[in-house]
Amino acid sequence: MIKKVLIILSLFLFAGHLMFTVLYLTPFNPVKAKYSFAINGYMEPVFSQNWRLFAPNPASTNNKFLVRAEFKGGEKTDWLDLTTFMIEKNQDNRFTPYNRLVRIQRGAFTSLYQTDEVTLKISETIEEKNLDREDYEHMLENERTKKQDEYAMDALNRYAQSYVRSVYPNRDIKKTQIIMQETKAKPFSKKDNEDYEREVNLHKFEWENYTAVSPVFD
Repeated sequence: MIKKVLIILSLFLFAGHLMFTVLYLTPFNPVKAKYSFAINGYMEPVFSQNWRLFAPNPASTNNKFLVRAEFKGGEKTDWLDLTTFMIEKNQDNRFTPYNRLVRIQRGAFTSLYQTDEVTLKISETIEEKNLDREDYEHMLENERTKKQDEYAMDALNRYAQSYVRSVYPNRDIKKTQIIMQETKAKPFSKKDNEDYEREVNLHKFEWENYTAVSPVFD
């Protein structure tokens, strides 16, 4: 009996996950527009899909997050790379929790720095019809997008603090700070120039008080 219940529950969860995934990946449509907050809330950051490797808008930057901590007493750590080791862990073995954990950073970046389809469509319509952008500012900067940004930062901070706790298991952590390092891709015209230095930009976030989290990293 228990086995049958578990099978039915698993099928129900699979069907729900499949439905959200299909809606998330389909082109922009009225259903996706109406329920975008619920769809994105479920899919991001753990189940997010990113196809920006391909045309027409391939990725043009390499992005990674770094974190540092401040201990009680004022001592600060060096910047710790949150991204590189996770990618290496995931590439070593795709069938581990690292495959999902590595998506947290990507999902946070998407929420914070990439415009969702609904907002993008509104912005395109404003441009095409030469409308006054100020009249539609409440639609471009609404509570839905603000909540998505808050959720993304909360997930990113908890992720970073869990890693800091893993690195410093016996220290009294007071707060942490995250920066995003954005490195622009090398232009095709400079592909043979070995001395070309790629442009690097840093996006610094505010210090966040440390919240007790479990260390989940090796």
